[in-house]
Amino acid sequence: MSGAFELAMIGGPWGRRLAPRRAWIDELPWNEPLPQDAAGARLVWTRTAFSEYASAAAFAEITTALLAAGAPIDLIAAAGDFIVDEIVHTEVAARLAAALGGAVALEVDLTRLVRPPSPAAAHDPLLAACELVVRTSCVGEALTVPMLKLSRDVAGSTLIEAALTAIVGDEASHAQLGWWFLDWAEPRLDDAARRHLAAVAGAAIRGFAPLLQGDCRHSGLGAVACDRYDGAFFAALSRGVVHPLAARGIAVSVPELCAAEPGAVST
Repeated sequence: MSGAFELAMIGGPWGRRLAPRRAWIDELPWNEPLPQDAAGARLVWTRTAFSEYASAAAFAEITTALLAAGAPIDLIAAAGDFIVDEIVHTEVAARLAAALGGAVALEVDLTRLVRPPSPAAAHDPLLAACELVVRTSCVGEALTVPMLKLSRDVAGSTLIEAALTAIVGDEASHAQLGWWFLDWAEPRLDDAARRHLAAVAGAAIRGFAPLLQGDCRHSGLGAVACDRYDGAFFAALSRGVVHPLAARGIAVSVPELCAAEPGAVST
């Protein structure tokens, strides 16, 4: 069921529990005046708030999947902790949208935040965990980090630069979890599983949403214009996703990459 994307906090002991993790948000320079007519930036930060919310759901699913797969307990604990990171990122993105003049209305389906395991992995806890980790950490988070750095470099705002610096610091760990988990899982995967995960990675690459492009014409305030975004995206794809996957026997095919040529990446 779809509905408007809205955020709320209940406070009390639950707000106090979250307070230490979100304290840095209040320390950002919110007194900086920002333009109120930057529609592209408002859209970027509204989408980013939802994307971070969906990432929290993904790490919740990953945590459950790692438990079912008998993964190392420190990796399980890290995945669970990343849920809090993503919720805090959701808040800061929403506040930035508000500071730019208000969030853009989004209709979302909160029951479909995470793609379920494929039929091939439905009865294989290890493969199901690998699917989730490859989609979220090895593709999504690994691509997000360099694109957020580019967004920070062209932000033109002390407030947005500071917010992105803090977010990048968290997201780098979120990507690294994927590689550590695959290294642990590698002796338990056969060639068929690796081919399956290559297809999963290819589909995730094609579906990676260019959230930071905004209206594709302007850079700044969190948006990145297409002429800057596309080259950086494909460099990050090769360096941060394809090569590390190949080193682990998960070879994303050339046709998969061609399907993600500039302009073909869906929003």
